[in-house]
Amino acid sequence: MSDNGLRALAGLTALTSLNLAVCERVSDDGLRALGSLTALTTLSLYRCGLVSDDGLRALDGLTALTDLNLDGCGCVSDDGLRALGGLTALTSLNLEHCQGVSDNGLRALAGLTALTSLNLWGCGLVSEDGLRALACLTALTDLFLQGYV
Repeated sequence: MSDNGLRALAGLTALTSLNLAVCERVSDDGLRALGSLTALTTLSLYRCGLVSDDGLRALDGLTALTDLNLDGCGCVSDDGLRALGGLTALTSLNLEHCQGVSDNGLRALAGLTALTSLNLWGCGLVSEDGLRALACLTALTDLFLQGYV
């Protein structure tokens, strides 16, 4: 799958789940084409290494999104997490191996009060201060910190 392939999907406005795992040619440009898929509840960008903060900004209209997997999106940083602030329906967010995520990024998640699952495995820039910022996420039932230093 490439960005051109994603543009071809733009008319599937009833689509609720999209798994782009290991689609290594998908970039921020392709994610911009997903803006019309407002019924999406599940989006996996697992190991889409070309996806960065700009791509996450393009997802801001996907307000029905409940499950977002960014595992292995190494170009995602705190700026990208700030862009997710309007996705208040999110219940599951996987940030595994998003090595640019720090305490500031976790503070940006404070408004995602529906989150029940958060994976921070391998987010080595996160400290105790960042974890304190999660205290307002009272619906959180699953927190993954493996590899947390």
